[in-house]
Amino acid sequence: MDVSYRQLKAFVTLAETQSFTIAAEKIHVTQSALSQMMQKLAIQTSSILIEKRGRKIFLTDVGRLFYKEAQLIVNRLEKWELDNKARQSGNHKSLVIASLYSMCSSLVPRAISDLKETYPSFSFRIIEERVNEINTSVYEGRADIGIGTPPNNSELNFELLFKDHLCFVCHKNHPLSVEKKLCWEDVILHANIGISTGNSLRTLADQAFNQAGLIYDPVIVVSHTSTLLGMVNNQLGSAILSSTIASLHANENLKFIPITNPVQYRSIGLITKKETHRNIVDEFNLTLRKHVSEQFKDISID
Repeated sequence: MDVSYRQLKAFVTLAETQSFTIAAEKIHVTQSALSQMMQKLAIQTSSILIEKRGRKIFLTDVGRLFYKEAQLIVNRLEKWELDNKARQSGNHKSLVIASLYSMCSSLVPRAISDLKETYPSFSFRIIEERVNEINTSVYEGRADIGIGTPPNNSELNFELLFKDHLCFVCHKNHPLSVEKKLCWEDVILHANIGISTGNSLRTLADQAFNQAGLIYDPVIVVSHTSTLLGMVNNQLGSAILSSTIASLHANENLKFIPITNPVQYRSIGLITKKETHRNIVDEFNLTLRKHVSEQFKDISID
């Protein structure tokens, strides 16, 4: 069914005014053009949607059902258009942030809490997503700003927040827990719990193992780092995570050991569309950077 917004808007207007004359005036078309649009819509939906009684228009039973759906779509599209115009002019009263899971549970809420004091009338929303989904959300306008790894899209900007590196995480009772550094050959036999594919940490781990001529195939695969950490904490295995996770989820039972030869670094930053310029985005940037600076005083490998 190839129905356009213009047709839906025309149908909704006609249904609400019950007059071809008034509806045509409201949507700025001739009555004959409106009539043709409704005839085409009837063919496309294989339904009789309206009927004439004298000079007035009434919806059929099917027409009333279709009206509810059409009205919903038209309202949503018009709201999106208004929001988008407000967003582009800097008057949008909301901020949507698409972010990596680890940042959603830590630094992002802290930044939002600070901003709500300065902007009490703003609404803030966080979307937990994977790297590729974050880039898509920002590019397609579902999110105002993203927090992730550098995007492979020339239409998006990337501003570095910090760099972290991959670590082997195990329980304090694990044989490798006493080590200061490990190589990839050391951890391949022990990292039996892994993050699912599509996660930036898994992608980096796979790349490092491949460079070492090894294949990473964890026995247990989970979707969230919180699940993985819970399993390691209960001595169900070991895994590969980042130094960011180590800093954000300090636990006396868990040991995070840097993996070297090579060190796998990951860049984390702010992602925006190139034409985006809003004061609230700039404020969020500065506020988040303050919390990053406080949290990660030293994430380098000595």
